[in-house]
Amino acid sequence: MAKHYGINVKDIVLLPIGGVSRMDEIPENPKEEINISLVGPLVSFGLAILFFILAKLLNQSISFKSLTIFRGNLIANLFWINSILGLFNLIPAFPMDGGRVLRGILATSMDSLKATKIAVGVGQGFAILLFFIGIFFNWWMALIAIFIYLGAEGEERMMTVRASLAKSPVRLAMLTDFHTVSPDETIGQVLERICHSLQQDFPVMEKDEMVGILTREAIFSTLHKHEKSAWVKDIMQKDFISTTEDAPLSDIYKTMTIHNLSMIPVMKEKKLKGMINLEQIGKYHMICQEEV
Repeated sequence: MAKHYGINVKDIVLLPIGGVSRMDEIPENPKEEINISLVGPLVSFGLAILFFILAKLLNQSISFKSLTIFRGNLIANLFWINSILGLFNLIPAFPMDGGRVLRGILATSMDSLKATKIAVGVGQGFAILLFFIGIFFNWWMALIAIFIYLGAEGEERMMTVRASLAKSPVRLAMLTDFHTVSPDETIGQVLERICHSLQQDFPVMEKDEMVGILTREAIFSTLHKHEKSAWVKDIMQKDFISTTEDAPLSDIYKTMTIHNLSMIPVMKEKKLKGMINLEQIGKYHMICQEEV
């Protein structure tokens, strides 16, 4: 469903509470988020119906008392497991699908940050209740509650950062005091700059034109091969993403996380004006934003 709406799914992270799909971005349209989130539980219920019909055709019992993980009737087990998974994922708590459905419903009548805060509050309240129930009845439930609480907290933090960065242009956070390197320098010479500064990503300049980016990954990969004499021009990235001073920081943050970039140059026409990285965005959000 995410791919249907043009949203790329990076991977699925397996947690003690189940698998969580990591998407490049949260759909801006609340209805799209609702549809994406509902597909998971619907698939579980669809499988449960399939196994129910199969059990009836084979004249097999699907009694809940017979539910076991490692033995018993396989078809009955699959029916109950999918039914339970479908219901569990509809619980209105992040990072489960139900929490995202609740946020999507709320976002149809309010801004996404406020909707997230309300949905997170509901999810964390449920997590606290589940934790105390788990202490007395099942420690596994208590562990799941902890993951739910932390997942909800992380979702709120991420949305807060995105909302605040959306109001700030790149020029307020970009680095203007930085080193550049030449294509004809060696990695050994670049290391001297790294040793005497905190900078690890470098714009590559030829005269007054930017011709590439030398990333920390490329530098350390070359060092692992013991090739300090390698030329910058041989390992630099010649194709790179750039931005402008007026671009919202939220867009740059999203671009960097999607493409796994450590630095983006800030250009005005063809002239290099600065550079922005995730560390600088984080520092601006935590320290500088209140002063602006």
